[in-house]
Amino acid sequence: MLLKIIRFLRGSVDFTASGKFPERFMNITSKNGVNLWNPIPKKNAISASMYLSDYKKIRILARKSRVKTRVTAKHGLPFIINRYKARTGLFAGAVCGIILCIFLSNFIWSVKISGTEEISNTYLESLLEDNGISVGMWKNNSDVDQIERNIQRKCGDIRWMSINITGSLVTVEIKETYKKPKLDTSKNPCNVKAVKDGVITRIQAYNGRPVVTKGSGVVNGQILVSGLDETKQGDMRYLRASAKVFADVSEQRTLSLPKKITYSTVTDNYVDRKNFRFLWLDFPCSLAFENYDNFVSTVYGENLFINDVVLPVGLKIRTDRELVTTENSVSKNKAEDIAKADCILYEIFTKNKSKVISKQISVKENKDSYRVITDYIFNENIADQVDFDVTE
Repeated sequence: MLLKIIRFLRGSVDFTASGKFPERFMNITSKNGVNLWNPIPKKNAISASMYLSDYKKIRILARKSRVKTRVTAKHGLPFIINRYKARTGLFAGAVCGIILCIFLSNFIWSVKISGTEEISNTYLESLLEDNGISVGMWKNNSDVDQIERNIQRKCGDIRWMSINITGSLVTVEIKETYKKPKLDTSKNPCNVKAVKDGVITRIQAYNGRPVVTKGSGVVNGQILVSGLDETKQGDMRYLRASAKVFADVSEQRTLSLPKKITYSTVTDNYVDRKNFRFLWLDFPCSLAFENYDNFVSTVYGENLFINDVVLPVGLKIRTDRELVTTENSVSKNKAEDIAKADCILYEIFTKNKSKVISKQISVKENKDSYRVITDYIFNENIADQVDFDVTE
């Protein structure tokens, strides 16, 4: 195989040497170090093959042997180049393409992250970029081991990671740390105290001695279930009290609303601005001259890829949508409706473990705004475990 490659690069010819003594021609060429192969004897002639460079030197040897040589076939790269030498642009383009491919292979064109569950891929991409690994970066200066150590020190949720650079593709494998559930393993004695003022409606004591009853009014910090209990023998023992104590709790929320509200809305007018992306450069490829005074933009981009390898060629589209500013006056009834909607969100997302007993909304009008006051009564668990020292 190697010999065939060498013969192709150097070029070879098939020829015929005819005369009275073709054997003498073979002896003379061998004596002068000219390499022949595939000799085939014929009547008063012989056919063989040799390198192009050697064939140019055998004219004198042929005259000495009194034979005439004639080329019957040509093989190899020199003849191909000679055939297309008028098309120099083709070879120049091929050479430039090879050089460009070699040059571009030193850049990173795709980063793939796997193994993440809790950690955001966007956060990891920013850490990699800070350490010199991102699309379009020069890869040959990347110290992978040092980058892995830097990222693991920065992000404590990573217990193991591996960065592999294959060609222009970077694969990042992540193993996240195991998060142990927080268990209450404390055995210290404690009381259950109230965290808010309220009126007791229900007591579920799992351990300890309740010191309040249903219907009792309690204040913040008051003991609800004691961790100090008396045995049948009259001795005192310390317990870790545990209970759920539900109470009706009063709460007031205040919301201030201006009488005039200015907001922006998106219209149906928009313009797409397309850019051709090559390497890390963007080239405009659309004629969009329309501009808006106020607008919001969304950017969408997609690169070409082959076998999951992203190529440094793609299209980026930025869509500008026109914004119109509107000013509306808020009436007293509208302010109350806004407050009701705000209360619903508060009850769903903040007080989702509490039950609404009553709710009263009142609106007070000022010069430039409304003051909306909401008086709640929630039924919720107000118990909290508080450790105490047995020497107290």
